[in-house]
Amino acid sequence: MKEFIKSQKITYNLVSFTAFKSLLMFTILVESPKSFDEIISIIENHPYLREKVSIDTVRVYLNSLKRIGCEIKRVRGADKVSRYYITSHPFELNLSDAELSSVVKVFKTLAKSMDVKDLLFMDNLFEKIGSYIKNQDFVNTMRKISMLKGVNKELLTEFIEYCDKNLKVTISYKSPNSGLKDIDVIAENLEVKNGKIYLCGFGLEYNEHGIFLFDRIKQIKNVAKPENVPNDIKKISVVYQVDIPSRKVELEPNETLLKKRGNKFTIAITSSNRFLLKQKFLELADTCQVLEPEDFREDFINTLKDMKAGYYCEE
Repeated sequence: MKEFIKSQKITYNLVSFTAFKSLLMFTILVESPKSFDEIISIIENHPYLREKVSIDTVRVYLNSLKRIGCEIKRVRGADKVSRYYITSHPFELNLSDAELSSVVKVFKTLAKSMDVKDLLFMDNLFEKIGSYIKNQDFVNTMRKISMLKGVNKELLTEFIEYCDKNLKVTISYKSPNSGLKDIDVIAENLEVKNGKIYLCGFGLEYNEHGIFLFDRIKQIKNVAKPENVPNDIKKISVVYQVDIPSRKVELEPNETLLKKRGNKFTIAITSSNRFLLKQKFLELADTCQVLEPEDFREDFINTLKDMKAGYYCEE
């Protein structure tokens, strides 16, 4: 301790190699089964140890781990070699059923208000917690309620980077109408809507903004810096009124609050994609009224009439 206080450096004189080897043995046996030869090799090649130990010495360390409460099992692989691993230990995280239930509730509540980056981080965090709890029911429950259930996390991580850099990505996309097709899109952001993840970006095929259900992205064909992005993108500005009982409204980046009267908010939204605008107003249902421009208002009313007609049939 005096040496450390004086130099502020950890040297070989400050290390208890017996304790260090015990911790190292614990770590490698928790990670995966190891044979005596594999354990000896790890110790011999460790940068802080570089020490040749015997099989008897390894047995001493195994017995020491058992004495402190570690359960160690032996398995024999296809190569007929015995390997040892720790199945349980006194350092595991133990939570009661009530505590686990609370964790699940917190997970579900937080997930509703998180962006995709935080969702991915939280999902990985709870996977890690689950590995320490050693409760498979808890792990299965967390996976079942996760908004990333069935999502390719590696692909999702890649798209987070593409969106941060606004790269042009050629994706192989399984469209519900036209089937599998290649689409060039300048990635802008990832959004969560109605429990599903969408890639938002500028589609170069129709020169308009669009959203793509992430589950339908089957493959990345190419990634590059965007070139020749049109400057004269045709956009439309729509004014609508929405009735929100909470007296609070969360505006999207392309929205502007024009007027507020009680629970009623008049908002202007600008977009290059008429279809996405219609989808937004359909989601708002009877709490929303499109005010202008008149041509879009009439188009939206006709869409509502067509939808209504679809529910009627001749007897």
